[in-house]
Amino acid sequence: MKQATAQNERRIPAIILSLGIGTGQVTFFEGEKEVIRRVDLQESEVEAEIARFRVAVRTAAAELSLMARSSATNIPASEIFGAHLLMLNESSFAGRVESRIEQHKVNAEYAVVETARAFNKTQDATADRRFLEKSQDVDDVAQRLMRALTGSVEKQAALGPHAIVVARELRPSAIIEIAKHKPAGVITERGGWTSHTSILGRELKLPMVSGIKEVERLFAPNDNVIVDAINGEVIIDPCLETIERMRSLSLERSVTSAVTDSIPRTLITRDGTEITIRANADNRSVYENGRQLGARGIGLFRSESLIARPGAIPTEDQQFAIYESIAEAAGEERVRIRTFDIGIDSLADSRITPERNPSLGLRSIRLSLANEEIFRAQIRALLRASAGNNLDIILPMVTGIVEVKRTREIIEDEREKLSQAGIDVGAPNLGAMIEVPSAVLTVAEIAANTDFLCLGTNDLIQYLLAADRDNDSIADWYQTLHPAVIRAIEQVFVAANDAGVPAIVAGEMAGSTFYLPLLIGLGARELSMNLNSIQPTRNLISNITIAEAVELAELVKASPTAEATEQILRTYYLEHWNELFPPGLLELRHR
Repeated sequence: MKQATAQNERRIPAIILSLGIGTGQVTFFEGEKEVIRRVDLQESEVEAEIARFRVAVRTAAAELSLMARSSATNIPASEIFGAHLLMLNESSFAGRVESRIEQHKVNAEYAVVETARAFNKTQDATADRRFLEKSQDVDDVAQRLMRALTGSVEKQAALGPHAIVVARELRPSAIIEIAKHKPAGVITERGGWTSHTSILGRELKLPMVSGIKEVERLFAPNDNVIVDAINGEVIIDPCLETIERMRSLSLERSVTSAVTDSIPRTLITRDGTEITIRANADNRSVYENGRQLGARGIGLFRSESLIARPGAIPTEDQQFAIYESIAEAAGEERVRIRTFDIGIDSLADSRITPERNPSLGLRSIRLSLANEEIFRAQIRALLRASAGNNLDIILPMVTGIVEVKRTREIIEDEREKLSQAGIDVGAPNLGAMIEVPSAVLTVAEIAANTDFLCLGTNDLIQYLLAADRDNDSIADWYQTLHPAVIRAIEQVFVAANDAGVPAIVAGEMAGSTFYLPLLIGLGARELSMNLNSIQPTRNLISNITIAEAVELAELVKASPTAEATEQILRTYYLEHWNELFPPGLLELRHR
């Protein structure tokens, strides 16, 4: 790499999608940009065009079926291509393409492009980020159909060694192709943590970041770049000192990853207090990996991950099979399954009128209680799966005890009906997500009526501060360390302790080493996090004391602003635990 000085370095904040560090040269991945023109058909040509499209569907389906089977050892890839196959065969996508050919008398290629555009436009209107990220999957299926229609072959990625792949957006198939060339890292403009592209990136262990705007103006081919998907930034023209520091950190992470089999099951602070780490996992294979890293059970299973597309709510039996499987995988360590945390747009087809403010609308537990038929089917599936298994239920977006009490009534009603029908049921614990201000203010009453609390810090911060965490224009107002947030978190722990029920932290704060000592000082003893956070979190916890964490929390509680709190944490860490933090982490901003 060319010589550079520290003064020439440019550091761009980025969103972490897959942990790791990669150093290399920029290579743009253009993807497929074939221009599809509309061809108007005669009435007599329509039937033959639909027949041609159906042949393309069968061809694409055969490819996807083969890819799903050949990816059997890579469970996420197998499931993703299996989902693409379902989209092709069982969703309304193919039917809508045929309708467009017939009604508008256009060629199949143009009908595919327009149908995909309409699908993605519908998803862009939803407030549920999971469905926003499904546009990559729609585009992937559409591109596969296009190749089947035209007979073209997918372009192979032309990547040299140590490439840093830069793209506006990557489809799941593209990330699989790119990974064959073993790039050093990936940078995209768009992409979210739960997108299939990001899931594959993590499975393939590719350092990957997103949220970098105007990549074609920011980077030039062969630019020297570091993808720092640990601290969340991209370093352009890094100096030699930075390169060596990052390589050392990357090597240290590789060595750490190689010794996970020796991880003890119990995690204890230096002064003897046990802290429990659980995994956020939405399928069995993810939890198996988490268990090897030291996770004890599943702290958060997002049942809405089972909804492949808006309106495709799985049946009671389908849910039961998945809940039972994940509960068996968790074993004695337990799984906590959150009921559907979705908005009304996820239940209906494209004809529904979007809510003006869906984040404050009919969603989560409100939607479940307003649609009891769907909710009762989910409760029955959970009750059946809990028979002989350690399974708990979490209610999302609880605002007070009314939702909790009504849910208990439904649980008891469905339990009695199942028992009368001779169906075995268990006795799952019932917990509540604490993520809105009213839940914090009534947390004592909620704790008295539940078996555990689950602190969702992401939404709690968003609702407390009235700041959308995904809106870049108000990013400065989304402050994790705001005094109101700190006081709310402490209030939850105090209420849980007074009621004698556990309180688990399941938001992003739980997996951040920067916030972790503060959480423990405020009372956290149980944390649930994504797999990539487990190892650094365990290392930090085993090297600090509760006494120090409490001392730190007392200092913070007197702080008047988020900025002042950030400085208190940084100063304390430098004085007491500097060697426990990765190089550069304490220099970054942590609002």
